[in-house]
Amino acid sequence: MGIEIIGTGSSHPKTICTNNDFKNIETSDEWIYTRTGIKQRYLAEEEKTSTLALEAASCAISNANIDVSKIKTVIVATMTPDSFTPAVASKILKPLGIERAMAFDMNVACSGFVYALNVASSLIKDDEYALVIGSECVSKVLDFNDRATCVLFGDGAGAVLLKKSNNNCMFYSTSKTDEDMIIEAPGLSQITTEDTLTNFKLLMKGTDVFKFALDAFSDCLEDLSNKGISVNDIDMIIPHQANKRIILSVSKRYEIDEEKFFLNIEKYGNTSAASIAIALDEAYKSGRIKKGMKILLVGFGSGLSWGYCFLEI
Repeated sequence: MGIEIIGTGSSHPKTICTNNDFKNIETSDEWIYTRTGIKQRYLAEEEKTSTLALEAASCAISNANIDVSKIKTVIVATMTPDSFTPAVASKILKPLGIERAMAFDMNVACSGFVYALNVASSLIKDDEYALVIGSECVSKVLDFNDRATCVLFGDGAGAVLLKKSNNNCMFYSTSKTDEDMIIEAPGLSQITTEDTLTNFKLLMKGTDVFKFALDAFSDCLEDLSNKGISVNDIDMIIPHQANKRIILSVSKRYEIDEEKFFLNIEKYGNTSAASIAIALDEAYKSGRIKKGMKILLVGFGSGLSWGYCFLEI
């Protein structure tokens, strides 16, 4: 038994930040776009990780048109929760009308959404649904004087509703450890002063992440090959939207047609655990995903961690 995606949804803050809006650092639209493929991103002002998650989840539920009482598992993948506790997943149950469900958060940063899909697939029971959400307010932990990070990230959320299915579906996840991305924060709701803010900022070793991402794709494709699945069997690849250069390098190294990759990084930037979920929702809504297609979701990031989900729609 595998799983089937029966509904998707996404949300983003109201405020758009273009490359030209970074006035306090030495950069330009051309510099950012040629190195990352990013033109703009959405930044949260009044919005929280939980409010973005709620909106994306509401869209997915509406899209699926299901009885919410049958949603028994709710997982939110995030590295930027509103606070340590309660979990973001717990906060959104009542507004969604869900009375009884296992609800918890997962923090695997940019790999979080595929890890959450992996866990959800093992928890779904017959005639029940699972709600998996990736939601982030990365801007809350950015140093906007650090050009290496502040131009890369954006905020947003994406959600999927899952049920058991006879369709072919395989999951795999693994992790490797290194200090490529560090956030030392007590919880976003507790950050209240500028002095405190300076102590809890995201740091990243971009070159190491780039190299790791290429290796992660290599490990992913090798693992699929061991399961009898070749690149030619894959109709679409939805990768973590970290950097367009990474995707182009993967395309060239493994001779994969660029058209197989679904990218929306130009509009959103890197939204960490939300990126694959947002892209998946857009791929559905744009009509790019058709019944019977075989889709590969690949996440990689902090940890260092990577994971994938291969499924037939």
